[in-house]
Amino acid sequence: MRFIALVPAIFALFVSGAASAQSWEEYANRGDFFSVNFPGDPMVATIPYKTAKGTELPGHVYTAQDSRGRYTITVVDYTSAPGELAGAIDEAVNNIRAKGTAKYDAVNMLDMHRSWRITVETPGMRRILGEVLVAANNHLYISEAETALNVPPPAQFSVSLQILDENGVRIRYKEVEPAKPGEVVPVTAASRAIETARMEKLVAGNWKNAGGTCDAAYLKAAERAKTKRGEEAMNGTVTNAGMVIKGQLIIQGPRVGQLIDPMTDKVIFIFDPHDGSQMTMSALGPPATGWPDVTLDLCPGSRG
Repeated sequence: MRFIALVPAIFALFVSGAASAQSWEEYANRGDFFSVNFPGDPMVATIPYKTAKGTELPGHVYTAQDSRGRYTITVVDYTSAPGELAGAIDEAVNNIRAKGTAKYDAVNMLDMHRSWRITVETPGMRRILGEVLVAANNHLYISEAETALNVPPPAQFSVSLQILDENGVRIRYKEVEPAKPGEVVPVTAASRAIETARMEKLVAGNWKNAGGTCDAAYLKAAERAKTKRGEEAMNGTVTNAGMVIKGQLIIQGPRVGQLIDPMTDKVIFIFDPHDGSQMTMSALGPPATGWPDVTLDLCPGSRG
């Protein structure tokens, strides 16, 4: 995203265009230990996954589509080849890299797992956003969102992957270990504090939509708060067509950029502050389902 280094520039494209008419819902698979948001139930295929050494491993590919593009999660079980795990991420990323020209290509993290993020533009004018990680369960996870270059994929897929334990509970490591000497993975406490402050500065204030007024601001982002999961957030209200929605704008962590219902912990909007003076918002869930995307302007003097 444009607004935070922790979530790199590839995600700047996540929040634009109209929301898909299909219903996006959380899909959880206990057998392969993950959950993710898909536009409807995915197609599931069993595959043999061949490593660089020629070893065939069991895998599954979960695929869903909407009007914007195609979304896949590939899960490969390395239990029978633990000696090849060290190169699993590099091999998977190389396969994505070979499809076109890499525009972003760097170590990162997903939900406190060390991961590799890459965005590739193909000769066929397609964009692939990939995330690859290995979890403690000896499984390789490959997330790919593929769209046309002018059609950005929705964030509800790309930032929603979670790795589950044997009880179906989300795994979140406290620390991420680098895979190579000198590798810096951006999840330290100091880096999180810096980026949280940066995000707060970008989001704070009252925001009006086109044709609206600051007296009846579309979005008001106020004091700091914490979500049920302990994420850093800001309390906010959205007012549109006589309806007032109270929520929390998440400003740090894997769900940064989501405005959630503090009672249900479900996402209502995705927001993207551009440069501190404009913000894009897309409605994803009730009670705002079906609302059009809006571009908001900061109300002068609303930050005190």
